[in-house]
Amino acid sequence: MTTTSTRDIGLDVIKGLGCVLMVIAHSKLKMWDYEEYLIWGNLAPALFFSASGVTATFQTKKPLKEMLVLYGFIFLLGLSYSGFLHDDFLSNFQFEIIQVIALSVLTIYCIEKYFQPKTWGYLFLGITAFVLDKIIYPLGFEKIEGILIAPGVFPFLPWLSLFFLGVFAYRIKNLYNLIIFFTLSIIYYSLFGWGIPEGGVSKRQFLLDFFILSSMSLFFVFFLVRSVKFLQNKKLNWVVLFLGENSLLFLYIHYAFIKFFRLFEIQRDVEIIWEHPWLFWVLILFTSTFAMLLIKFISPWVEVLFQNIFTWLFLLLLVFIAPYIITKTSYIGYFELLLGILFATYYSNLGKIIKRESHANYPLN
Repeated sequence: MTTTSTRDIGLDVIKGLGCVLMVIAHSKLKMWDYEEYLIWGNLAPALFFSASGVTATFQTKKPLKEMLVLYGFIFLLGLSYSGFLHDDFLSNFQFEIIQVIALSVLTIYCIEKYFQPKTWGYLFLGITAFVLDKIIYPLGFEKIEGILIAPGVFPFLPWLSLFFLGVFAYRIKNLYNLIIFFTLSIIYYSLFGWGIPEGGVSKRQFLLDFFILSSMSLFFVFFLVRSVKFLQNKKLNWVVLFLGENSLLFLYIHYAFIKFFRLFEIQRDVEIIWEHPWLFWVLILFTSTFAMLLIKFISPWVEVLFQNIFTWLFLLLLVFIAPYIITKTSYIGYFELLLGILFATYYSNLGKIIKRESHANYPLN
């Protein structure tokens, strides 16, 4: 994949394609036969997680303490996304997408830094993580469901498998990605025919059919991005690249617009969208991209505030106390959304602060 001095463009393309699929998943359109598309939207995490697994291997030169502090912050600040979706996110705690990313990145960082497995070792680790989830589940550990094992939104162990497989897909020859895709297609057909699993149930339980489909998608997309040079062209594919480069901000922004438009029943009351529901996805992508460009334009105005560790500590405090200081539950989500947008916009500054402080005697050493 094409690389720059700081980023691999191909990985940004993969995350950008994941953003597009995420819109399909979160829109949850139920008119006509659009519910059938939910399963394809639910494959979005496979793209995000596989790319994140690769970037984790790029960070092995960073000290362990720096990584622990940075991703500890990301893990906790990411609860603002949980708070945006559910006002009882503290009392009914489960891993959401940001928590599983933070913990999985740290896992791969440690494995790569201290053990340096061979390329095929990551294939073994990916399969092992999935199998372990299925071994542990029948043992009756209900308290860790939704956190460590399925079922749940993003339990750690089964989803970790896709991070491992992403590293494997990145490191093997591109032809192997295509061969593995076709091999998995044959396995899927042999086990399940051409039937598509029900999106929500299969994803929440992380069943074998969903695992195979997710694996198929990531191997095929890695092959596609490497093979089709247009996808990595910054001028011709700038929207997908922009979304991939700012995928954390997109996570908050697109869901906010989905909630807003669904609140006013835009998908049903606007005739052209009712007749062509895919236009709702286009509307979300357009408004989200415009809003993100606007945020990126105005963000330097107050960036200085986020160059201090105490600002981030205060932001973290607000994430946790919001449910206790805001009496109207609907307002909790709006407040957590605002905190999440600030986090997503300036979190690169947080990394710089932690890197700087990790080499100083105070406060991290």
